[in-house]
Amino acid sequence: MIAAALDIGTNTLLMAIAELSPDALLGGNPQNVGGHVAPFFSHSLIRKVIADEHRIARLGEGVDRSQWICQAAIERASAIIREYRSIADAAGATARIAVGTSVFRAARNGAEVARILGMLWGAPVEVLSGQEEAELCYRGTVYHRERAAVLDIGGGSTELTIGEHSRILARNSIELGAVRLAERFWRSYPAPQEALNAAWQLAVETLAPFAELPAVERMYAVAGTPTTLALMAQDLQHNNWQRAEGYILKRTAIERLWQQLAAASLEELRSIPSVHPQRADILPAGVLLLRAAMDVLGVDAAIVSTRGLRYGAFWRLVERHEKFCR
Repeated sequence: MIAAALDIGTNTLLMAIAELSPDALLGGNPQNVGGHVAPFFSHSLIRKVIADEHRIARLGEGVDRSQWICQAAIERASAIIREYRSIADAAGATARIAVGTSVFRAARNGAEVARILGMLWGAPVEVLSGQEEAELCYRGTVYHRERAAVLDIGGGSTELTIGEHSRILARNSIELGAVRLAERFWRSYPAPQEALNAAWQLAVETLAPFAELPAVERMYAVAGTPTTLALMAQDLQHNNWQRAEGYILKRTAIERLWQQLAAASLEELRSIPSVHPQRADILPAGVLLLRAAMDVLGVDAAIVSTRGLRYGAFWRLVERHEKFCR
């Protein structure tokens, strides 16, 4: 089965197209190769990735303040979804799924916007709860027989899920993400120290419930913030995002990059080759959230994953297919 999965987030709009197999996952042990953790598995839900597309729609622009998705953001997202649908049709996708995250939960017109975008995509946009988002992100990220955590720093929310192979042990979702934090505290670039201090205090207090979840030694970090930091650490261009997969991002490297980002003007942020220009204004906020989460959890390194929620959505498609065929 060739399937297309759409992840409509507060900042990004992501699509993956893959040939799926209902075979059960048989995990191995992750291998550390050249500073990266390489996936090691014999059978996978995903036989072959056909396409993996990344765009920034900023659907959540101003939602933290107005609780309303604006028309300009809807038009940006609509244009991207039309493009994605053409790609999915050309790839021969016979099944498709779309999931929506924090922006739809927060906006008063979230249900209506989900209906509009679902019609363009050709399948309903399923607005996930924070707990569902956390679980699907985990299932789309961890392929090993291991006990691990997955941290997902989105535009509107941040999720932490802990599991062991396919079993979810604990999860939590906090309605604070990089777009929300940036809109509250980054009125200028660089932000003044008082604003950074206030942002840090809010992040640590909001993420504090994560400390109540079971401790783990291995943590994966997904979404644009850790991916961008992994590219910066390797001096790579932002369009080489695949090179971030499996990169081990150490806290010392994060602190070094934070010093650079926190002191940069918006023009300087946009000029960094590893930084997508449309992500530049929220990147310092995302890095602050990552630092705060690592402090709360007491971890000093994270394995970067470029997969996450859209790959977890494939699980949901296959589960439904299996139930239908029974």
